[in-house]
Amino acid sequence: MSDERSAPIERWKDNPYAADLGDMDVMRALADTPERLRSLAERMTPAQFTRSYAPGKWTAAQLFAHLAHVELAFSLRVRNGRHSDAYVVQPFEQDDWLVREPAIPGLEAFRGYYAMRQFNLPLYHSLTPAERRRALTHPERGR
Repeated sequence: MSDERSAPIERWKDNPYAADLGDMDVMRALADTPERLRSLAERMTPAQFTRSYAPGKWTAAQLFAHLAHVELAFSLRVRNGRHSDAYVVQPFEQDDWLVREPAIPGLEAFRGYYAMRQFNLPLYHSLTPAERRRALTHPERGR
């Protein structure tokens, strides 16, 4: 008998991030992404971390800091919401958060993201199908 938690996570039409995954399994993406990013981050020079891919866009260091912020915020949403049908997530302004992180070097920002993802993966793997289906409410996006 297989563990029900090993089943692929079902897709939701109202998930704003589902389209970005294509056919990839959610859990596989959560596990594979940090390793793919690590192979990039560990080869980058300090100058590469300070460049952006287009004028007015975030630098590579800022992108890694943003990933760390998102990992923190989303993992808190999972932890707080897995036991409540009435959980309302706390939105955050990504640009406001990022402006508070000007001094973090790019590799350190990546390492923060990577460590949090490694910490969160066991939790994500442990979620039951019922916990995976639990809806959260976002004040701006709804249920």
